[in-house]
Amino acid sequence: MNKRSRPIYSREGSNRVHKSRRLIRSQLQLKEELSSKSNIVVISGAGISTNAGISDFYSSSRTNSSRNIFDASAYLIPERAAKLHNQVLTIFESASKSGLKPHDYLMEAWAQSGRLLRHYTQNVDCRSDRLPFLSQKTVMLHGRVDTLRCTIRPRHTLRVTTESFLQKVDAQCPVCEEEQAKRVLNGLRRRSIGKLRTSVLLYNEPNPDDSEAMAAFNDDLSRPVDAVVVVGTRLQIGDLRAFVDDLCQGAGGTDCMTVWVNRNHQEPGITIGHHYIGDCDDFASLLLE
Repeated sequence: MNKRSRPIYSREGSNRVHKSRRLIRSQLQLKEELSSKSNIVVISGAGISTNAGISDFYSSSRTNSSRNIFDASAYLIPERAAKLHNQVLTIFESASKSGLKPHDYLMEAWAQSGRLLRHYTQNVDCRSDRLPFLSQKTVMLHGRVDTLRCTIRPRHTLRVTTESFLQKVDAQCPVCEEEQAKRVLNGLRRRSIGKLRTSVLLYNEPNPDDSEAMAAFNDDLSRPVDAVVVVGTRLQIGDLRAFVDDLCQGAGGTDCMTVWVNRNHQEPGITIGHHYIGDCDDFASLLLE
């Protein structure tokens, strides 16, 4: 008598199927719930730019060599300053050549529809400038690769291109020179003239002007935020981590949704309700479907 064929079965395989189904259900639930939100705050980091081919030299690299390059002490030694400028230019050039990714389109769609309240980014690559609605909602927390600032008077800034970056950086500040000429004409004493340096915020230096960020922080803490999305960053910067904690707690009594989007699991310290462990562009594609 022929033996009856038995179905191939393994507990491990069955568990994988059930986990996969639960994952799909949770993703659909996440999509449905987030689609109903109209006052969204996004905090982004390097994870949204690496898919566009921009190496993560600055935001989250923890190698000693990278931290040394992007340390404020680099300006004490000309050779280290030159290496810093070359790395900033590399990011600038990569960002200029990179294409837009699903997460960029998602953020622009949110901004255009009026659902994006604010986008705080730790990235310095200025990619959001290409998107007209998103750029108006973006606060760049750590400076810009396309901007130089004066070493003496940080309010003096100069926009540059990839072609002019190395020509302008470390040159005398043109705004200082212009003000000096006016002072001489008016018979006033001369003042020191600063040099131009990158506006990218370096390790171990204070932010020379965080007034825009602080004003936005305070404004958002007083508004009816109904979703906080942390994407592509592990929130290792203390001040930003504290703001996100305050934002999540402040909105906790309302119908506020908190979402973590990252390849890595969230570190303890902040209560976040939804976790998408994976690629930020896959997350965006899910919501754009």
